[in-house]
Amino acid sequence: MPEHIKLPFLETKISSLDLQNLEKKGFLRSIFIELLKAEKIKDIIPSEYQVNQTKEDFFLKYSINQLKNKKDNQIFIHNLNKEIYKLASLKKLSLDKFSSKAEQIFQIRKEYYYDQYSYSLLRNKNKSQIFEFYYQIESNESNINNLSKEYSIGGEKLKLGIIGPVNLVNINPEIAEIIKTAKDSIINEPIEINNEWYLIQREKFIPATYNKYYENQICMELLEIELEKEYEKEYLNLINNTN
Repeated sequence: MPEHIKLPFLETKISSLDLQNLEKKGFLRSIFIELLKAEKIKDIIPSEYQVNQTKEDFFLKYSINQLKNKKDNQIFIHNLNKEIYKLASLKKLSLDKFSSKAEQIFQIRKEYYYDQYSYSLLRNKNKSQIFEFYYQIESNESNINNLSKEYSIGGEKLKLGIIGPVNLVNINPEIAEIIKTAKDSIINEPIEINNEWYLIQREKFIPATYNKYYENQICMELLEIELEKEYEKEYLNLINNTN
C-alpha cells in the first residue's frame, strides 16, 4: 500500500488516512469539485451579457445593507468580480453542454416542480364541525378564509388559511392531487388526512413557462451532477490506488 497519494490538479501528495478523513468531513469533495470547475472553465470566455446577467442575479441574493459597508473595499470588489466572472463562465459551460436537454427536462418536471398554486385551507379534528363549515361555504353563508382564521388548528389561520404560491412537490400528496384537479374558488369536499379533517379551496393556478431562468437552472444542475460523478469516479480511483 503506498504511503502517499498524488491528488488531481495539485502538486502535492497525501496519506491514505488523511485522504479518507478529508472525504468523511466533506472537504475532499469540496476541494476536488472547485478545482475541477477551475480546470473546466479555464478556456471559457462568457459574453458581456452573460457577465452582466450573472452580476444582476448575484446582487439579487443580497440586500444593499449587506454590501454597502464593503463597496469601497478594493480587495472585496476585486474578489467579487472574480466570483461573478467564474459563475458566468460556469453558466456558459453548462449551457454549451446541456441546453439541448433542458427543455425536455423542464416539461417532465413542470407539473410538480415548476407550476405553482395558491389555495385556502381549513383543518380541524372535529369531523362534524368541518362538514358544518363545508355546508356554510357551499351555501355562501360564510367563506373558508374567515372560518380558517377562527377555527383552523394550524399556522395557516394566521394568514386567513391562504397558502402559496407553492409547487405540488412541496405539499402533502393528497392535497396536491386535489388542487391539481380542482377549479379555482370551488371548495373541495372534506377529506381526512392523518386524523385531521381538511377543507381545501384552490385559489389560483400559475403555470410555469420555459424561459432562460429555467434553462440556466436546469443546465447548472446537470453540470453539478456531472461534477459529482467525476468526483466519485476519481475518489474510487484514489482509494483503489491505496490497495
